[in-house]
Amino acid sequence: MRDQRPGRNELKNRILIKLPSRMEYLGVPDVVLMEIGSDLECAGRCLEELGTSVIEACTNAMEHGNHLDETVEIEVEFDVSDERIIITVLDSGPGFDHEGWTPSDELMRPRGRGILIMREFTDDLEFARHEDGRFRVTLTKKLVPADADEES
Repeated sequence: MRDQRPGRNELKNRILIKLPSRMEYLGVPDVVLMEIGSDLECAGRCLEELGTSVIEACTNAMEHGNHLDETVEIEVEFDVSDERIIITVLDSGPGFDHEGWTPSDELMRPRGRGILIMREFTDDLEFARHEDGRFRVTLTKKLVPADADEES
């Protein structure tokens, strides 16, 4: 699969954070995203959807990838251009069969809807193995103009 992160010439900002695999840190990537978004001319709904998606990706990375081992970090990279935000979440786990994955028929169960949420709230969702062997989830969201919130 093609890496869709912006090239150096389109890159506006790149922020990298590392977090221990502890659930109480799940809000940190969302706060970083909202701070980034405060300087962009984009719809709040766009940022909220991406924020929900990054929390889901980080939850999966901490819980399923790193088995909540707080000595093992997840890495979250934010690439921001004028057109889109791309967030990459890396964990040390084995990953899963993302090509053969199908959603459960039990949509109302309390857990297990993260991939569906990420698919619904992003423009592109990619699962792959990073070149260093870690599992990688890449979330891409096109920036919608701020006035789009008024039209919704």
